[in-house]
Amino acid sequence: MMTLLEGLKTALAAIPGVVSCRIGLEENITPDDYPIIRLVPSRAADGAAYSHRKVELLVYFGMPIQPFDDTPDTSGRVRLEKLYAALFALEAAIITSLGQAGAHYVETITDEDRLETFKVMAVRCDIEG
Repeated sequence: MMTLLEGLKTALAAIPGVVSCRIGLEENITPDDYPIIRLVPSRAADGAAYSHRKVELLVYFGMPIQPFDDTPDTSGRVRLEKLYAALFALEAAIITSLGQAGAHYVETITDEDRLETFKVMAVRCDIEG
């Protein structure tokens, strides 16, 4: 199972702009670690093939909120709209990388703007190996 997670970590760490990609949500994440990706297994069970395991995985990703970011992007977005656009671009890259690794995308969960300094989302997926 760890080999499977490490392979995913390597693939996701190669996404342009990602500063840190690790397995697990450690306590000492700092602003210098963002944009982040964290792989957190949520459930493991027997897979379809003999001796395979199916893993339900949460892939957390996030970026810091820039409250005074009033410089528009190419679409005229500022502040949270600009951040959402960047996060959804990162989400798309994560989903693509996971699909290339054989994972099945299930859904994306957002933090509903509850965090004041960072915006965090999580892709939920299944992978077997």
